[in-house]
Amino acid sequence: MIRQAALYLASADDLDAALTPVAGRPVAFRTLVAVVRAGVARVGVPGVFRGTELERAIAASPRVGAATVWLDAGRLEPTATLLVPAAALTAPAPLAAMLAMPPPTLTTVSAHDDAPIVGADASLTAALASALAAGAPVGDDLGRALKSREAKSVPADAWYVRVHDAGSARIAEDRLFAGLGSVIDSPLDRALHRRLSRHVTRAAIALGITPNQLSLLSLLLGLAAARCFWNASALSALLGLFVYFTAVVLDHSDGEVARLRLAESVLGEWLDSFIDTFVHATLVVAMGVSTQTVTGTGAVLGIIGAIGIIASAIVAKLWPAAGTTGVGSFLQNLGSRDGFYALLLLFIAARAMAPQALPILMVIVALGSHVYWLVRAVYTAYTLTRH
Repeated sequence: MIRQAALYLASADDLDAALTPVAGRPVAFRTLVAVVRAGVARVGVPGVFRGTELERAIAASPRVGAATVWLDAGRLEPTATLLVPAAALTAPAPLAAMLAMPPPTLTTVSAHDDAPIVGADASLTAALASALAAGAPVGDDLGRALKSREAKSVPADAWYVRVHDAGSARIAEDRLFAGLGSVIDSPLDRALHRRLSRHVTRAAIALGITPNQLSLLSLLLGLAAARCFWNASALSALLGLFVYFTAVVLDHSDGEVARLRLAESVLGEWLDSFIDTFVHATLVVAMGVSTQTVTGTGAVLGIIGAIGIIASAIVAKLWPAAGTTGVGSFLQNLGSRDGFYALLLLFIAARAMAPQALPILMVIVALGSHVYWLVRAVYTAYTLTRH
């Protein structure tokens, strides 16, 4: 298994191209993030990047900094190495596949470019070590070496973008953002939230806003949305829906910023889960209070529903993989934000046109939230016993 990597310049023009910004950082830094995420423990970086935006970006990222070996002060180990062009960007998946294969290897997506991603054996690494350390272009030497070796092609359903200018950098950035989603994203997340969160994420990267700061801002907006639903009129509830929507966009952005900065943390993950649960539970309590104000009953139902939401969140956290097809997929989709949007819209419609139906809606919420976590817990236990 390959455990080290190195950035290389294919041509003299790649030095400037590697510093072209992609999502607020040099493309070479985005490449380093992908390499570290793929599982590489140490990455050699040519000393020609000293004093540039790349060095500053590395210094600001603890995980990337810990993996970086500056080749003007250190050296590559005489072993197999993943050679990655500094001016090109790809996803971590094909890089991880190459790390697990014996060299020499070559990714299919970059095979026809003059700056391919190569899993080099120890002899090729040694032959190029001096040029790599000096930041000299090695594209021609690498091409000749590959012709004399039978490099295995690594098929991958992935993307690869060689950055030459601002136009190709935009293409790389679009590809990068397209891969920032989560496996639990709902159809509405993919169609709307992610499209808007990208703009927030770009601004956050530029302004130096951290993922946890975005999470806390999302919490404040979520609580503001709950305030709009507390003793709500139809108009204030509608306003609360839009405030909640903004909070959801920020909630998506905090994860994107964390992934772009390679700054995911256990604290951030738990903070995100807590905020989601607290906001949703508070919104249900607020709807119960509004129902109580209008009809004389409903506050207790709101509290019962909030307890069900908390229980559902705990079950989902303990057993996150309910399945991707059949019953598991249905349960996963049922617990998504899309369903919560439907609840908010039903509340607004009932508040505007049929206030006496609000207690019925709260009964459904109270029962449904508890039925959901019970069914999900039973289904998960069933699937675990089968395996």
